[in-house]
Amino acid sequence: MKKLILLMMVMLLTINCDENPVKPENHNPIIFSLVAFPEIVNPNDSLIVICNAIDPDGDTLVYDWYTTGLVGIKGAFPGVPARFNTHENSQIFYAPDSISVMAPQDTFWIVCAARDGIGGQVSKLINFIVKQNIGGG
Repeated sequence: MKKLILLMMVMLLTINCDENPVKPENHNPIIFSLVAFPEIVNPNDSLIVICNAIDPDGDTLVYDWYTTGLVGIKGAFPGVPARFNTHENSQIFYAPDSISVMAPQDTFWIVCAARDGIGGQVSKLINFIVKQNIGGG
């Protein structure tokens, strides 16, 4: 009788082990803020953009940065308006030169995408202003 009960328990455990466990649901990262400092620059000036993001599942985040072709990105190839798979949540950008800035001021944009590496991602856009340095001041 004991052998029969033991055999039945082993069979039940074996049957349960064959079932596929439910995979935990992956949640998208959350961007709390995307901040540019300063928000207004002169042509050829630099600014820093900081992305404050977390992943609810505790996954490590990587960041992708995008902008227009006129805005430079530190560490990117010249003329390439994107930088991918960075582990830094901040990035330095370079404003266009005065020839590229239309009128007394022009608005440019930057997008940051935070990814968890297993399919979750979120992105946010921020604008900054480039003002012509009229009169040298």
